[in-house]
Amino acid sequence: MSYVIATWKNGKPQGIKPCMETNSFQLIDLDSTSALGRIYSHPHRAGAQQILNWINKNDEYLAGQELSICVEARFRK
Repeated sequence: MSYVIATWKNGKPQGIKPCMETNSFQLIDLDSTSALGRIYSHPHRAGAQQILNWINKNDEYLAGQELSICVEARFRK
């Protein structure tokens, strides 16, 4: 089982993906299976929690987005 960090905007799910150019995370819409392949996914909930803790301490914008840890399968169609 894999875990992702996600939020909902206007009733639609969004997940975080790493951006190598800016060395940060960005939100992307989870509107397709290919989008699931681009978001950050961790095989252990504790690992995803560590990333979420880092985001909440170091990224003011994402910290205010009500991010939560979810099972990746929730977004598979």
